[in-house]
Amino acid sequence: MLDRIAESLFWIGRYAERAENHARLIDVHYHVREDSSGEDAVLWRRMAESIADPAAYEERYSEYREKDVLHYLALDATQPNSLMTCVVQARDNLKKIRERLPSELWNLLNGFYLWLRQVRVEEVLAEPHRFFERVKEGLASFQGTAVSIALRDESWHMIESGRYLERSENIVRLLRTVSAAVAERGSSSYSYLLAVLRSVGGYEAYRRLGIEELSVEDVASFLLLQESFPRSVHYALAAFETNVKAMRAKADKSGTSLDKIIRMAGKARSELSWLERQDITADSIDAVIQQLLGANRQLGDAMARTFFSPGGREVIA
Repeated sequence: MLDRIAESLFWIGRYAERAENHARLIDVHYHVREDSSGEDAVLWRRMAESIADPAAYEERYSEYREKDVLHYLALDATQPNSLMTCVVQARDNLKKIRERLPSELWNLLNGFYLWLRQVRVEEVLAEPHRFFERVKEGLASFQGTAVSIALRDESWHMIESGRYLERSENIVRLLRTVSAAVAERGSSSYSYLLAVLRSVGGYEAYRRLGIEELSVEDVASFLLLQESFPRSVHYALAAFETNVKAMRAKADKSGTSLDKIIRMAGKARSELSWLERQDITADSIDAVIQQLLGANRQLGDAMARTFFSPGGREVIA
């Protein structure tokens, strides 16, 4: 597979997953805000910090106001990590390699982009939950169609490896935000943790597993270790490893670099497998999060070195 093709495929997966994550994360902040008695400016600043660089935001705006933060994080095409930018990047990468994937995928993503670029911040402010549901539905339609009709070849496995690596990193970053927020909120954290579980579609699964407590330790354990939940870090790392192994099986050459990536992913997944609920405590969670952030970063760097052309690599935000 040519470097430029591999790079585009990988970033289609990453940017589509990142856009969905942004929609889920901003929506959960709205739920938290509805249940919070804190100052709006503090909540909007926390939202900005979870997705973008607050220093860059403050260069443009004097205060953290709902309209400004929402535009900056969701609709601002000049902000390098906004929801809009993620969709634009996924679309641009797909446009470069349209012949490698079913035409239905281009039609779906292009149509979604055309709708999104016409949305104005006033429309989002009027019905924020409905807007973010529409974003999640549009991206789920793209992913669901890919699952239904895409050939399971190297192109598919490259997209999926990008998607699951991005998912792993997003969940780890979410947990870092959760840990800090719960430390601030103390006994008022129940509604926040409930909103976090709902933001990843995990509340029903959490309850079905019979977990009685709703504490940061139990939520973190669920999102880190639960092998059967598709949005857990363990599941995402295992899926990433599986897709890289599939590419290794189709490789024409020795695949030494792929073998190394597989070992790195297996090590990160195995270290999670050895953890148990009692190992996730208020004192240990930060260390686990930092270790996983480092592992995700190393895997992204290894994929870039193996597949992408020097000087053409995109930055992982």
